[in-house]
Amino acid sequence: MTLYHAIETLLVPLIVLACAVSVLARYAPRTRERVKAALAGRLGGTPATGWRGRLVRWLAPQAATGCASGCDDGGCNTCGANTANNAANNTANNTASGQDKPAEQVVRFVRKR
Repeated sequence: MTLYHAIETLLVPLIVLACAVSVLARYAPRTRERVKAALAGRLGGTPATGWRGRLVRWLAPQAATGCASGCDDGGCNTCGANTANNAANNTANNTASGQDKPAEQVVRFVRKR
């Protein structure tokens, strides 16, 4: 086995792992935050000092906002509910309060021929 093959054998799985973690972080943000909090707790929590303290502060869960907050079902209107009632209420609220929120967008799937 040459040095090239050894590096390739180590580098390709690391790239695949990094991509998998990136996809998981994007599509499962609450799970990502739970894992980060658990890892920060295992490193010593807030009393940790030195490099462990810096790593714990970096891993500490941040206040979730928007779609990562878990309110994406339309209950708290953070991700723009797509139901007809909520859309009508949002339109009425926008015109009454003068706020310019983006309108609901329709997604259409078209078959390629």
